[in-house]
Amino acid sequence: MKIEDITLIPKDYKVNDPRPLSYLYTNSINIVSYAKKMQKFSFYQSLEIAEDLAKRQGFILLPWECIHWERAKAYGKDRKVKIGRKSFFLMKIDELTKTEKRKLETYLEDLNEAI
Repeated sequence: MKIEDITLIPKDYKVNDPRPLSYLYTNSINIVSYAKKMQKFSFYQSLEIAEDLAKRQGFILLPWECIHWERAKAYGKDRKVKIGRKSFFLMKIDELTKTEKRKLETYLEDLNEAI
């Protein structure tokens, strides 16, 4: 497991960029679906920036779902990154426990299957 191999961002999220829809379909766009698409796009854009900064410092972003709550509480003060409603933790690969590695691999597989 290498830092470069781990990414929480779908490969094709930029293909479905919803920003041009607001001026291409000004009268016929459903505002609720447009807002949902923009929210999802903005989340992945922010996540991409956070992941890039984490990798430059030698960390990976570990989703809250993959970490034990006691470790999350211990690392929460100085290594927590919140993007939207989701929390991520800056962790080094050698700091991960076996369970966290397994949960991260499962998380990444589920992310790739959802696309």
